Amino acid sequence: MGRAARRLLILSWLTGFPAALVAQSVQGARFDPAPVRLTDPEPAKTRPVTSMDLLTLRDAKGVSISPDGKWVAVVIGQAEYNANAYRSGLVVVSAADGRVRCLGTAGVPHWDEINQWVAEDPRWSADSNAVWYRARMRESDRWQIWTWSLATGRRRQATHVEGDVEDYRLVSNGRALFLTVTKPRAANSVQNYEASVLFPGPLRPYQSISVPRQLKLAEEPSREFWVHELRTGRERMATKGEVRAWSAEGLAADEETTPQEHDALSRYHPVEAKPSSGGKSVAYLYYTDNASESQVLGRRLLVRSKENHTVKEVTPSAYFVDQYWWRADGSELYFTIRAGRGRSHELWRAAADGSNAERVFQPASGDYFSSFSSDAAGRRFACLVENNVTPPRVALLDRSSARIRVLLDLNPSFEALERSAAERIEGVNKYGESWYGYVLRPLGYEPGKRYPMIITTYRSGDYFLRGASGDQNPIQVYAAHGFAVLCLDVGFIRNIRPGHFEEKIMDWASPAASVESAVQQLAQQGLIDSERIGMTGFSRGEEITGYVLSHANLVQAASGAAMLEPYFYFMAGTEWWSILKNWGLGGWPYGQSKANWEQIAMSRNADRIRAPILENVSDTEYLVYLPIYRSLADLGKPIEMHIYPNELHVRNQPRHRFEIYERNLDWFLFWLKREERPAPEKTGQYDRWRRLRLQARP
Repeated sequence: MGRAARRLLILSWLTGFPAALVAQSVQGARFDPAPVRLTDPEPAKTRPVTSMDLLTLRDAKGVSISPDGKWVAVVIGQAEYNANAYRSGLVVVSAADGRVRCLGTAGVPHWDEINQWVAEDPRWSADSNAVWYRARMRESDRWQIWTWSLATGRRRQATHVEGDVEDYRLVSNGRALFLTVTKPRAANSVQNYEASVLFPGPLRPYQSISVPRQLKLAEEPSREFWVHELRTGRERMATKGEVRAWSAEGLAADEETTPQEHDALSRYHPVEAKPSSGGKSVAYLYYTDNASESQVLGRRLLVRSKENHTVKEVTPSAYFVDQYWWRADGSELYFTIRAGRGRSHELWRAAADGSNAERVFQPASGDYFSSFSSDAAGRRFACLVENNVTPPRVALLDRSSARIRVLLDLNPSFEALERSAAERIEGVNKYGESWYGYVLRPLGYEPGKRYPMIITTYRSGDYFLRGASGDQNPIQVYAAHGFAVLCLDVGFIRNIRPGHFEEKIMDWASPAASVESAVQQLAQQGLIDSERIGMTGFSRGEEITGYVLSHANLVQAASGAAMLEPYFYFMAGTEWWSILKNWGLGGWPYGQSKANWEQIAMSRNADRIRAPILENVSDTEYLVYLPIYRSLADLGKPIEMHIYPNELHVRNQPRHRFEIYERNLDWFLFWLKREERPAPEKTGQYDRWRRLRLQARP
């Protein structure tokens, strides 16, 4: 299996919902080459948060401290509503006094397979005099390494290899860059004839993307390895020895691995490798995807010491390792761990052979730290810090004192806005499984008054509560309009024994039971009106919402609800057929697996659904939603579906994002509070919804 296919499969396990094919198979959002600006007009007066405030927040898309510890480089991204585009920027911040130098645009956003802007850290030269970043300055360009001079602020293109630089690392004692390059796919020639395609092949029939385009995008690109000499700028193909020493493929097939080391590594099936400087040790990332070894899907670390000929588990009991990197001299391995309970990443270290792992920094409760990087000496760490009501800011951690200092607030004017505080709540559901979430009271909360509540799903934590999973629900805006908001986490993704549907169904039934438990708890506290509950979902959260709607009379309005359907089984394609079989949903849906499908499919339980449903879907995925849409429409039950053009799993166009924010708010105001926000462009919307309300009456 190629790396792209493996990433997509892991993504499917994590989300529980179809992922798009590859990066930029569809891309409607534009790139604005003007750099992000860090200044905002001060609000004339204190006011609540709006959807536009959330849409236009500046986000850190990469953070890295210089080897000498004196500067922090930050890549910044920001949506531009009017242009339906995104801007980027690269700044360096002084660790001494917080002085900021803006170095211009950082190029086109790094979109992933489902159209999320993925953070990628800038990197520093060994002498701390230059910043490197993998970038395209125009959408038609290839990915290359660009460099910015710290002295002059000027940028130049450093590499000029044919193809896209997929990855790069400093090698040869800081004298060269080792490049992994994907070769450009052959351009489609204009032709009147397309040969037939043998089905099934690498296709996803449910996606409304042409078959020739899907086949082209599904091809695993050919890769080459190049060396860029920093002093001369000379570029050459890497030798076989260099590929063995420096590439992930070479490390995995190291001829010097002893039989004992080979057996140990084979047991874990590593998916990624990073050698220390000098190559004396190699850190490997692996997934705990075997049900007999771990009940939940997680990510852990191994270290192979070439000197000691040992393979050691560095994080044998960890749930999820997010980052890992070597100290510049290779003497220590740093990594961050999450426990899966919504708390912050913790910073850890281990010796070069993987022994003596110890915690370096444990954040205080309520603060959330991420995106760590270290200087060459391991004394200073740059990172991001945020909390439930404050977007991420760039900070500096001193290892010896554990002192944290904020260097750069990317959104200083946001502090002036009125926000609702978040309170963590926890409980145990009827299956004996624990749950947690965060509750925001409405702005202007009056004790003793019961409020309508909106539940957001999938993931939650001590981090900034912006729009929930998929960034479709403006949490603070809901609170500003008189809603209590419960941001509920759905818990771990469990590993199941192949074919054991009774284990898989708990991935939906247990979170649904947690929703019931949380609603009961908040109703008993007198905060919410349990007859006015709204629920939202995105990706796996849509599945949870769909399961709740069809198995409990708990929710009075929903936005985002969809479940696996027999219909989806038929058009899923080979990748999903394998996954569904593993879940006990394989084979003809009206045969041996019929009873399993009937338990979960919304279309088979549509007569039990009472809540009106709003669907915001991408044009590449809308076919997945047709069973529940048609079923409810045929039963005369209220449902409305909006299809967003040129989007993948994540709707990323700024105008679409704003539209979804606002429509979701209108939907819940209409159904839970009987309120309308009149505007000329909304006349048709409210006419439709009033008809749906009449239709919904028994």
